[in-house]
Amino acid sequence: MSTVLIRALFTSLLAPAGPALPPVVSRSPLVFFHVDSGGCEACSLEVEALRKGDYGLAEAGIVFTDAPRLADILLVTGTCTRMMAPVVKAAWEAMPQPKGLLAVGACAIDGGPFAENYAVLGGLEKRASVDCAIPGCPPTPDAILQGIVNLLSPTPAPIMEA
Repeated sequence: MSTVLIRALFTSLLAPAGPALPPVVSRSPLVFFHVDSGGCEACSLEVEALRKGDYGLAEAGIVFTDAPRLADILLVTGTCTRMMAPVVKAAWEAMPQPKGLLAVGACAIDGGPFAENYAVLGGLEKRASVDCAIPGCPPTPDAILQGIVNLLSPTPAPIMEA
């Protein structure tokens, strides 16, 4: 079992509850739709650790959905592969206006260690207007949460890479 998977498991199952989040959205809830577009899936594990962990997302007005038609923000992890590019595009087009794009991890931002080739298109920064990019390989659930809060706050603070 990989170290990343073990860390995600411990984070989601055994980590003590952090401080309660204040409401971060003016309308409730802010809905995210997550797409893993390729790569090693470490960032997806960290997003799941955030979703399943005791971070108080629902109390802060942040929820995840399985339907892009209900989402406000598209959260993308992994490098964009040729097979997943139409899926990401379809999810984006299905979302109602206004909508935002959140790239989580080095792969989603610029392709990370995956070079562009016949199967890999790279990251989102060359292909779309990203509203918030959360660096890291993989970023911790805390860094992802800080990025989400920064996305919603009028004066964003710098995101610290783990």
